[in-house]
Amino acid sequence: MKNLIIIGSDVYARRVIKCIEALIKSGEEISIKGILDNNEEKNDVKGYKILDKIDNANLYNDEDTSFIIAIKNNKTRQEIADKFQEFDYYTVIHPKTHIGENVSIGKGSIIMDEVNIKDNTKIGNHVIINNGCIIDEDVIVEDYVNLLQSSSLGKLVKLDSLTSIGKDVLVIPKICIGKKSIVKNSSIVIEDVGDNCIMEGTPAKIIKNL
Repeated sequence: MKNLIIIGSDVYARRVIKCIEALIKSGEEISIKGILDNNEEKNDVKGYKILDKIDNANLYNDEDTSFIIAIKNNKTRQEIADKFQEFDYYTVIHPKTHIGENVSIGKGSIIMDEVNIKDNTKIGNHVIINNGCIIDEDVIVEDYVNLLQSSSLGKLVKLDSLTSIGKDVLVIPKICIGKKSIVKNSSIVIEDVGDNCIMEGTPAKIIKNL
């Protein structure tokens, strides 16, 4: 039995708990030990106790425990993973997700329900892919990326690290989106995007440089 500790207590923690409960129901031998969060006003999330602050995570690290960083902000996930590099991070894949052939998914990533990941795709570490996303063949998603609900990536798309993709976004095939860039909800990306850009529209245009 693997004991899981969730880092974070916002809406993403609730979504991850839902995924884990589905995995437990499907027969996976895991359990939720508790949650770490810095919000002192909360005592629990969906009935699971907040054990301690994130800074004290080392106190809970043992051979039977794995961690999941369930925090939306990409940079925050990276900072926590860098601080606790020695931890074992659990990869959450909802049982209703469809995974094609020759797909790799990195440590600590979270793949929610009704996601379709097609063949020959590489998902990095601590990536979050929300409900209903479609990722076509030969896609590369680097570390600490976040895809919101019902977004679609065409064939041969590459998302660099720390990229954020909004809800209902379409990225056409063979597009590269640079590091730390943000694509706003319901946009259609038809051309390459550099680093540190905010894109919006149909077709998406740069509205701001970070």
